[in-house]
Amino acid sequence: MDLKQELEAFDDAYNEAFNRGDTAGCAAFFTEDVVLLPPGQPMIRGRAAFEALYASRMEQSTGGTHTNQLIEYDAEGDLAYQIGTYAIEGADPPEQGKFVNVLRRQADGAWKVSVSIFNSDLP
Repeated sequence: MDLKQELEAFDDAYNEAFNRGDTAGCAAFFTEDVVLLPPGQPMIRGRAAFEALYASRMEQSTGGTHTNQLIEYDAEGDLAYQIGTYAIEGADPPEQGKFVNVLRRQADGAWKVSVSIFNSDLP
């Protein structure tokens, strides 16, 4: 499987967890020491903080389907990056925006996000 297919499969599996409302399932795609730079909030560190943020984020959104579109990506050794867009279609309130993820290959060969920044395109 090439890198694009790996990252798209990664995003698809993450979206499935998000769409189930599974914060622990979403967190599993991130390293224990993940750094998140969410919109309108201070930087947060760690998987527990990630789960708290996402639990709140999922409670604020009613329904909808989370999707990602991979725009640009590359890897060098055990580091990769993704640039893309996201949307939660059919949600109230609607959400769409863009993201940059830095991923680190784990000992088992799986990718996990170690740094993520995302922000909305909507006011």
